[in-house]
Amino acid sequence: MWLAGCTNALATTFHEMCFWSKNKMKTSLRIFIPFIIALLLDGLTKVWAVQALSSSTPILGNFFRLTLGYNTGVAFGLFANGGIFPLIVTGTIITGLIVWLVMMIRKGEIPAVIHVPIGFILGGAIANFVDRMLDGRVTDFLDFGWGPTRWPTFNLADSFIVVGVLLLLFILSRIKSPEKEQAL
Repeated sequence: MWLAGCTNALATTFHEMCFWSKNKMKTSLRIFIPFIIALLLDGLTKVWAVQALSSSTPILGNFFRLTLGYNTGVAFGLFANGGIFPLIVTGTIITGLIVWLVMMIRKGEIPAVIHVPIGFILGGAIANFVDRMLDGRVTDFLDFGWGPTRWPTFNLADSFIVVGVLLLLFILSRIKSPEKEQAL
């Protein structure tokens, strides 16, 4: 009897791990599609930039240019000479986010309205991580500024991360929780 109970519990756990319900599958797809869009667009534009950009190319005069550059640090060149440190930090953060995300999906605790922003954030983060793993640096090419004042050059993955975070903050600021409603 005890063995049958253990076997049944293991089978149920295995089934839950391998065969998610329709709702969990929908959640996964709503996160996975923006993730893939961010990953593919970033990868394709980086390959294009490396092959096509030999010098700075003005698009909107001096305000927006395509300028090939490489970042050995993390966001905006921080820790540029950090060796393997940026790789370890970003890998740890991404792993933690993925573990958290899978746990939340399994529990059904991720509101549908934040699926797309989460997909963008993870897609951008993993795109830059893969770039850093392959080349030891991240390829950047989007260059904004006015005259000598320039924003650090960045890429589409950075843009997806920023847009995802801004969308997430906007959405979360609009969600009404039961605690907020009781306080009003």
